[in-house]
Amino acid sequence: MAESSEKVKEIENQIESALWDFELHDELDQALEVYRAAEAKLEGLGITAENPAYGEQQRVLSYCLMRQGNILRQMEKPEEALVLGEREIAAARNSGDEITLARSLMSSGTNFIVSGEISKGLGLIEEARRLFERGDSYDHQQGLGWYWILQADLANAGLVKTEPAEVIEFATRALELLEPMENWPGVARAYAARANAYERLGDGEKAVKDRQDQKISESKIEPGEKGAG
Repeated sequence: MAESSEKVKEIENQIESALWDFELHDELDQALEVYRAAEAKLEGLGITAENPAYGEQQRVLSYCLMRQGNILRQMEKPEEALVLGEREIAAARNSGDEITLARSLMSSGTNFIVSGEISKGLGLIEEARRLFERGDSYDHQQGLGWYWILQADLANAGLVKTEPAEVIEFATRALELLEPMENWPGVARAYAARANAYERLGDGEKAVKDRQDQKISESKIEPGEKGAG
């Protein structure tokens, strides 16, 4: 088990390096190449369900597929991202890790909504919310905060039908969760979403205040900080 776990960890480190070195610098082709190589390595380990390292291998595989899907969306290849999303969720379920599964459901749910499969996408996102609500850990609360941001962003983008007043409520819930934990990327996104909703309501004063708070939050983001992971 120790040898298998070490190999899985080594591959996970390669994925993380590609995230920071390539993906976050918009070098998408290079990042995708590393992620695909990492996927092949994970599959090539031959770790079966009976192996104690199987859960970790599946967790990292799910994360690897999530990163690939994120790049494919940026490359405007939503169909390919959707196919990976199905495999990503399957690996997340196999991992037995609640947070991994919830994040995968959120990611894949967004893919389906963007592709026009609104009902299926919302169903996955709601399943993610229920998982995040089951715990009080940092990751659970952070995930729930980003769930509310996602709801606000989808509404502001016109992908789901929601009134501006509801968007304000969504963003406020996100702020109540993420500000105490100083998750500045999430806080900035929540203020931006709420400002957008206030603008749609014609409340310029509150919109300006939220835009100011958004900029303050953005100034607090450390280099490389992603927020939801």
